[in-house]
Amino acid sequence: MRQWRVDGGGSIGIDITVRRIADSVTVVAVRGEIDSSNGESLSDVLLGALPETTRVIADFSAVTFCGSSGLRALLLASDACVGCGSELLVVPSPVVRRAVEVCRLSPLVCLAAAEDTVTTLLS
Repeated sequence: MRQWRVDGGGSIGIDITVRRIADSVTVVAVRGEIDSSNGESLSDVLLGALPETTRVIADFSAVTFCGSSGLRALLLASDACVGCGSELLVVPSPVVRRAVEVCRLSPLVCLAAAEDTVTTLLS
């Protein structure tokens, strides 16, 4: 397993940690607020995980705000996964789940069940 931190950038800043687990799974864990100042950085990290993995788990369970830039990052990553035969699964915080549901993006962004965590998804 390899792990590294990425500068989330932006005026608010987010904490992004990437863990490569074996060759087939990458976990991108995000903490903080996702807005227009850091959404592009997040998108770059999610898209950057794709060429080397078949499954990306986006752990957004510690995201406290998710604006349209965060939703855009998820949509871009989801679309890219479809294009390259990978899978994107999002472990959402209540805020992220609500944003996806209110914007009716559930058919496009695969959310883990409310009781799932990264640990349960990897076991």
